[in-house]
Amino acid sequence: MVRFDEARGAQPSGNRPRRAGHRSAAILAVFLLAASPAGLRAGPGKPGPGRREARPNVLLITVDTLRADKLGCYGNRNVKTPNIDKLAKNGILFTRVFAHNPLTLPSHANILTGLTPLRHGIHDNENFVLRGRFPTMAEFFKGRGYATGAVIGAFPLDSRFGLARGFDFYEDDVTPRGAPKNAPGERRAEAVVRVARQWLEGR
Repeated sequence: MVRFDEARGAQPSGNRPRRAGHRSAAILAVFLLAASPAGLRAGPGKPGPGRREARPNVLLITVDTLRADKLGCYGNRNVKTPNIDKLAKNGILFTRVFAHNPLTLPSHANILTGLTPLRHGIHDNENFVLRGRFPTMAEFFKGRGYATGAVIGAFPLDSRFGLARGFDFYEDDVTPRGAPKNAPGERRAEAVVRVARQWLEGR
C-alpha cells in the first residue's frame, strides 16, 4: 500500500536525475493474475443472454533496490529501459510515491494486503510470516475466477513467509546450483521472466 500524491502522463519532469556512482542489483518478482476462461463471465446490465465480458489480465512487477531515477520514463538518459518506459507511456506514471518501509518482505506484504506493518505485523525480511487472517490480492482475484501465478527472484519472498496464499502457482526456487536447499539466494530477471512465460503459455 502506497500513497499516491500526484499522477500525470508519462512525460518526465524537468528535473534532471542525479547520476549515481554505482550500479545497484535488481531483484525481479512477477505476480501474474491472469484472467482464465473462468474469469470471463456475463457483465452486469449487458444485453443478450449469451453475452460475456472479458476481464482484463493483471500483471504486477516489482523490482527490488531500483531507484526511480534509474528509469528512462523518469528522465534518465544514460540507461535503456524501453519495456518499462512503454508501460509508463501507455498508462499512468506517478511522480510522488512513498513506501512505508524499505525492506523487501514487508513492502510486498503491504502491496499484497493493502495494509501497513502496524496491521499485518511483517517488520523484517526474516522471522515473520503473513498470517491467514489478512486477505491477499491473490485471494481476491482467485475468488473472482482468475488464474493466479507468481514467480519470485529472491529469498525474502519465499513461500514460507506466507505470500503464496491465493496463488495457483508460486515458483520460488531461487537457490543457486550446488547450494543447500535452505540457503538464501536470488536469480536473475531473465530466469524469472522465463518461468513466468512458461506458466502463461496456453492461457
